[in-house]
Amino acid sequence: MDIEEIVYHPIGIVHSEFKSQEETPKSYTESGEVKAEIIINPAYLVAMSGIEAGKEYMVLFHFHKSLPFRQIVSKRGDGPLTPLFSTHSPNRPNPIGVSVITVTEVLGNIIKFKGVDMMDGTPILDIKSV
Repeated sequence: MDIEEIVYHPIGIVHSEFKSQEETPKSYTESGEVKAEIIINPAYLVAMSGIEAGKEYMVLFHFHKSLPFRQIVSKRGDGPLTPLFSTHSPNRPNPIGVSVITVTEVLGNIIKFKGVDMMDGTPILDIKSV
């Protein structure tokens, strides 16, 4: 397989209360009303100008604290052994995560939201409407 190198540059960063993999929810559906914020690089203010409070958005991010991956993992950390691509494990060949957030407020280049399953300092790669 002959594939060229792929390079991404973060558009922003998450600030959340979660400081380790162990305390971070495995999915946005598990975080409930926990709130966080995304600080977007001011160069992308025009690109984010349509983001609205009350709407859901898909956030693609880089698992910046990812560990080496295994092809078979324990589901949810302590469950049955399961093939990696059938899990939410952050330890992946390409450590890219996807979450759905609900925006609660937009202040300049700051997006406040609920549905956080990202650690503090997580680099944001892209945001898409749902």
